[in-house]
Amino acid sequence: MGPAEPASELDSTFTLDAALLQQRRAANARRVHAYQLPLIRSIGFVVLCVIAVLNDLRIDAAFPSAALLLLIALNLAYPVFSWAVLWKGHGRTGRLDLSLLFLHLDVLMWLVNLHHLEQSQLFFAYLLLVRVADQVGFGFRRAFYFNHVVIVAYLGYAAWVAVADPAAVHWPERLSIAAGMYMIGGYLALTGFVIQRLRNRARSAVRAARQLVDTLEQKTSDLEAQAHELERSRQLAEQANVAKSQFLAMISHELRTPLNGILGTTELLLDTPLTDKQRQYTETAHRSGSALLALVDDVLDLSRIEAGKLSLRMAAFDLRALVAETMELMAATALDKPLELSWGVARDLPERLEGDPVRLRQLLVNLLHNAIKFTERGSVALSVTLLDEQRDTAHLRFEVSDTGIGVPGAQIDSVFDAFMQGDTSSTRRHGGSGLGLAIVRELTQLMSGEVGVNSTPGKGSMFWFNVSLKKAPPEPEPEPPAPSSHGVNGHVLLAEDDLVNQLVVHEMLSKLGCHVDVVNDGFAAQEAASQQAYGLIFMDCHMPVMDGYTATRHIRAHELERGLTRTPIVALTAAALTGDRDRCIESGMDDYMTKPVSMAQLQAAVQRWMSRPGTKYVQ
Repeated sequence: MGPAEPASELDSTFTLDAALLQQRRAANARRVHAYQLPLIRSIGFVVLCVIAVLNDLRIDAAFPSAALLLLIALNLAYPVFSWAVLWKGHGRTGRLDLSLLFLHLDVLMWLVNLHHLEQSQLFFAYLLLVRVADQVGFGFRRAFYFNHVVIVAYLGYAAWVAVADPAAVHWPERLSIAAGMYMIGGYLALTGFVIQRLRNRARSAVRAARQLVDTLEQKTSDLEAQAHELERSRQLAEQANVAKSQFLAMISHELRTPLNGILGTTELLLDTPLTDKQRQYTETAHRSGSALLALVDDVLDLSRIEAGKLSLRMAAFDLRALVAETMELMAATALDKPLELSWGVARDLPERLEGDPVRLRQLLVNLLHNAIKFTERGSVALSVTLLDEQRDTAHLRFEVSDTGIGVPGAQIDSVFDAFMQGDTSSTRRHGGSGLGLAIVRELTQLMSGEVGVNSTPGKGSMFWFNVSLKKAPPEPEPEPPAPSSHGVNGHVLLAEDDLVNQLVVHEMLSKLGCHVDVVNDGFAAQEAASQQAYGLIFMDCHMPVMDGYTATRHIRAHELERGLTRTPIVALTAAALTGDRDRCIESGMDDYMTKPVSMAQLQAAVQRWMSRPGTKYVQ
């Protein structure tokens, strides 16, 4: 047994491709029928020649006799002739199988050889069974068929001998030989069952493999189509996300700009003498505008959280002061309800903590606002307790309890989902967007905390969240502000293109005691800053002619070139998306305020920046 064939060679010849298999099958058929079988048949006739020569030598016949030479000539000419016919005619004769035709003609040629050989021995007739044996590989039916062909041919030959040479017929012996040949041929044909079964199994295996390949190819095609569709969906999702961001940026800017006018003018109006009815209307308008602003902020916050673009701004703060400010803010919300608001902070809490005070206040405001909205009478209480304390960290629990309508048990699990409300009917008494509690959950998770709710319908709810905050060192003693080296005054430049916002902010700053110059675009702001020293500049970012970013860069370049003192520039913009603050700071601005802005915010900005010593550029 020879060495095994390398796997790579087997792999290179094996295929289940139907078209390639058909091509290989056709090439293999031509090779077998037009080359291999004719070659084997030619060898067989050469063997017959050798047998004839040896037999003649054995019986002391005249050697070589004319009959022997004629037989050898026929045995050599016939295979050459049949080979040439098969080589030229294979595949060109339609339904006529030339190879099968010559297999039948071979039997006649063997009878010619038998007539020469049986002069010494009748048992040479058994050589005819070679035709049965060489057809076993094609299966039982074909071998058994040629068994009959051989027996019929032999009996026909015996009948011819009986006519031509009655003395040489020897019927009993010939019939005995025919019977023996038939039985041996039948046995040989039976062995074809095994070969046929193996061939059928191989064909079934190939057929199953081909079906499997077809199935795999179909699945591969389906997966490729699915991958293409997923890629297309991903691209569409990215485009939708970009469109969403652009829409949010646009809608935020377009809503905040008129809201600044609404809230600003109502705030200014409330600072004037009004009748009770006028004050009620004005306060209602201001509260409605504030509610709309809160909704805009909630939508933007949720969008930032979902996009993973909301980050915490860590700072040291006084938790007790933050809670007190929050409760003072919420007290105004509950003025029109018979509610008792209370709060308590555990005495063992650290004096100062480090975290994001803006987002922590937002958490408390959302929970308190939710409690006040769903509580018609009774109480709303906020408590802060210390769950655990380590050397550098305090683990806190915040609880907001109310005596409101509570949350039905079936809705407890979904109460923190976005846009979910306990009552979604068109007759519900309590409005809202359903974003407040969703933001509470997302912000708590952003702080690596946990949130939950315990509620009894009709008796009230208790919302809680746990967060860990780092301890911060005590606040240093405040130092008196140093006098400004450039003689800070109350002269303020306002760069704003919206006429309503010009009116509102100008009036607020004037009430704060500032002298205000107003320009309509960034180019005018740059020109004004180059001709006049201002104590503070409020810069809108989106303006015609030149935007606020470019104007700020020109102002900083002018200050650097002339060695002037740096003028504080505060962004006063409706752009409130992630990255807007960083873009303002990168352009050279010192602070960032989003519209709408209140008088208190303006006052804080003026006090913070106009009380600082100026920084002089040194070339």
